[in-house]
Amino acid sequence: MSESEVVVTFSVAPKPPGAAACPGNNQVSYEVNLGELLRDRALVDGQCLPDGEAVTTSFCATGPTRFRP
Repeated sequence: MSESEVVVTFSVAPKPPGAAACPGNNQVSYEVNLGELLRDRALVDGQCLPDGEAVTTSFCATGPTRFRP
């Protein structure tokens, strides 16, 4: 967390090896308690940052910001 943004990163357990349909993951809602108000900070997907594991996926094509007040 910084004055301008809150970075949130989620990890999931990998599926067993083998063929899989793409996209193979359903979106899942998750409530995060920041311990303080978001206020005027952007909410950023940590997996879509330059060193994130998902940065090369289509989900990150529009950048890491998920919400900007």
